[in-house]
Amino acid sequence: MLRKSLAALVVIIAARSIVFAETQRIVRFRATDGVTITGTYYPVKENPAPVVLLIHSVSRNRTIWDSFAKLLQQNGLAALAIDLRGHGDSIRKQTADGVATMDFHNFATGDYQDMLLDIEAAVDWLLAQPGIDGKHVALVGESFGANLVLRYAYINEDVAAVVVFSPGINYRTVRTDDVIAAVGHRPLRIFVSQLDSFAFESCKRLVEIQRSWGVEQPTNELTVCTGNLHGSDMLTGVRNLPQITANWLKIALTQRAASSVTNAPPASSGNTSNPPK
Repeated sequence: MLRKSLAALVVIIAARSIVFAETQRIVRFRATDGVTITGTYYPVKENPAPVVLLIHSVSRNRTIWDSFAKLLQQNGLAALAIDLRGHGDSIRKQTADGVATMDFHNFATGDYQDMLLDIEAAVDWLLAQPGIDGKHVALVGESFGANLVLRYAYINEDVAAVVVFSPGINYRTVRTDDVIAAVGHRPLRIFVSQLDSFAFESCKRLVEIQRSWGVEQPTNELTVCTGNLHGSDMLTGVRNLPQITANWLKIALTQRAASSVTNAPPASSGNTSNPPK
């Protein structure tokens, strides 16, 4: 009897391992400058599947996205959350002298700009996966990661949709005001807390810049939440926000009727030095 019970337990454990392997797995790939990027991939059964790339802020790591990534899975969207260089498990860089260790505490300005290479490597990895719809890739970023996401979307016009939580005009020299108008012709949603003063003022300014360049996309929206939560903390602290965000992404990535996404609120005129592409 004991032997049969143990055998049954082994079967149960093995079955659970198979389920886990199907729902998420650790992946690694290399950026063009030799940094090994680690991520957690959340696949779905849909084929071809739209996919969402999740980018954290400074001093955080990919684990902040775990609950949200699983929610995206439940909504038929694959997801990849990565550790940016110098964070989490992305701390090794191949150099001519061997492997060097990276720590964001020691980063200079250029190191933060180079995080765009991490996003590029992640997008390339996703596009190489079987079953991924390369025409429906969305980027989601929080705080500094939001700034990175906006700049990468400016560089890569194949990005289909963007969601940002608490972006700033300038975080660690990564700016957004010079690219927001060019990004705005695609589905874009901005979330910010009213009492998160710098991010709130930054978001108002970004909307003003979009309006000054005539960006009137029906799939663009600034959503202001009560309180002072910043970045991805809004997903855990604002009721229903995870599902609202997942629903918006699903609409944007499956090209459903744009009328189901609310227009951006009015904003005063402004200008920026660079016109949209």
